[in-house]
Amino acid sequence: MCKICEIASTNSEYLTLLEKMVGEDQVRLKTTHDFLDQFPSLSKNLYTSLKWPTKLSTPLFEARTAFAIPTKYFQPILLDGERMGNHFSHGATRSIFFSGDKLVLLSKTVGQESGRPFLSSFLFTHFEKDEYEVAFDGKDMKISVSIEKPLKNLITGKVEKKKIHFNFFHQNLEGRIISKEQAMQSSYVKKILGKRGNVRTLFASADLEGYVVSVSHFSPHPFMLRLCKQFGYESFRHFQEHALDYFKEHLQLS
Repeated sequence: MCKICEIASTNSEYLTLLEKMVGEDQVRLKTTHDFLDQFPSLSKNLYTSLKWPTKLSTPLFEARTAFAIPTKYFQPILLDGERMGNHFSHGATRSIFFSGDKLVLLSKTVGQESGRPFLSSFLFTHFEKDEYEVAFDGKDMKISVSIEKPLKNLITGKVEKKKIHFNFFHQNLEGRIISKEQAMQSSYVKKILGKRGNVRTLFASADLEGYVVSVSHFSPHPFMLRLCKQFGYESFRHFQEHALDYFKEHLQLS
């Protein structure tokens, strides 16, 4: 067992955070049912191929976009050709981790209506070793899935065949972890994101970590970052800089 897996499976504080998250999602799922008439598309947005709810005791690494602004925070997933929500909100994640040779995906977004949070999308599934591909050139990594799988619809309880497609990237971070102020000076931000209005508000989520990553990347879940010293890293940034080590070890690329 790798160091991060061992700590994740035994650290009581981290396990408590995961247990609380699963409990909150159970409540959100119940609320989702209350909004089906108002938002009919929800009946096609929540799926699993694994037991859920379940007890989690694993690391979670989020697949985030370059600059990770709130409206485009996670790297995209297509479900039957439709893009799942990828916005930032409390309780949302698009995380991957390994269980043996299996790649596991936990992706969820959270909406709110009348002050009541609900699951606006949910996908919890696994991929066998021959169901995902990995490309690594020593600096950049891509993890790809394009497969049809039977998934249980959490709204109807029925099993449906669904096509899942994604390409998750972790690009070389050298010189790509920058301050919020540096991010606001980026030509990309000025030309594209700045059209949205106040550029400074685009990086509100960066206040949690103290930096912005200017390329697509895998980031330790905020629960792990919060406990970075217990995971053996001196700071949030130090943990982020070594996120790829987890993947290299599990994929035997070290």
